[in-house]
Amino acid sequence: MNFSDTALLGVPFLKWLSLLGIIIVLYFARSLVLWTLLKLKKAKNYFPQKTFMQLFFELEVEKGLSWILISLVGLILITAIELTASADKYAMLFIKLFLSINVIRICYLAAEAFGSSIQEWAKTTNTEPLNGQLAPFASKTLKVTVIVVGALVLLQNLGVNVTALLAGLGIGGVALAFAAQDTVANVFGTITILLDGPFKLGDRIKIGETEGFVENIGFRSTQIRTFYNSLVIIPNSVVAKEKIDNLEKRNGWIRFSEVLSFTYDANPKLLHSFSENLKYQLLQDPAVDRERIAVHFNSFGDSALTVLVNFHYRLAVNETELAKSNSYLDLIYEVTETQKLTFAFPTRTLLVENK
Repeated sequence: MNFSDTALLGVPFLKWLSLLGIIIVLYFARSLVLWTLLKLKKAKNYFPQKTFMQLFFELEVEKGLSWILISLVGLILITAIELTASADKYAMLFIKLFLSINVIRICYLAAEAFGSSIQEWAKTTNTEPLNGQLAPFASKTLKVTVIVVGALVLLQNLGVNVTALLAGLGIGGVALAFAAQDTVANVFGTITILLDGPFKLGDRIKIGETEGFVENIGFRSTQIRTFYNSLVIIPNSVVAKEKIDNLEKRNGWIRFSEVLSFTYDANPKLLHSFSENLKYQLLQDPAVDRERIAVHFNSFGDSALTVLVNFHYRLAVNETELAKSNSYLDLIYEVTETQKLTFAFPTRTLLVENK
């Protein structure tokens, strides 16, 4: 019996040996390609600093690239040994799937490098909204696109009729649109926020009753870290429609506003004297804006005489807004004691507003 004529599953034994030899050769060739790519990766002078190519090769791309090259060589070699139709079909299917997975892997890393390159470009041009928000959003969008397209390619390689599948999804598209209308609204809300730029990451904002610092802007929602350290998640469709109070846009000025209520034992003359004294004390503070200060007898209330105290001030380095506001409240109390006035009832309504 001729050894070369021995067959296994309809494939001559020598061709099985050839296939085994191809697998061994490809394995060692992949190690050589991987070693070469790692050596090239260490040579940083090949690409300009902080460009897409440099950021791309700084990621773990060598493994995926090496498998892609070896898979392409494998397709050529398997075609050359002329296996039977069924064996060739399954061998090709395996390699194509392996090739597709690694191509998706490389494209995913390329999307990440693209987002990083946008951030680096935004830093050089001082395009803060692009750097803080649009770059991560663009990177996430590309990654999702890569995964969706890659999944369709894998299905196509598995023999699934992708065209028919997409047509079937189109039939159910109306029902899907109704089910996903909130998601679509949130995505458009995200786009509106990023293009309009009412706030950026790290800004202190107030939306409705929620006040805190913007921690993340995602596809669906915006995350706000409140002052009691909880994380409030607001859908972007709501954020896009709500009134947004961005406290970072006060140009450094903070408004202090208080309506003081005194008993009717006081008279207007005494209240005018109190107002002048308090205004004088406030003007001694260099943080207070001298052009925007109002302290005066305000109205005859049902149960009290009222004095309006309204001015703007700046915070010093490492000084908190709450501590500074409390120092002004202490000053008001001291002047009240000096003028021998009596508060009618506690009506503290401290307002902190934009410039």
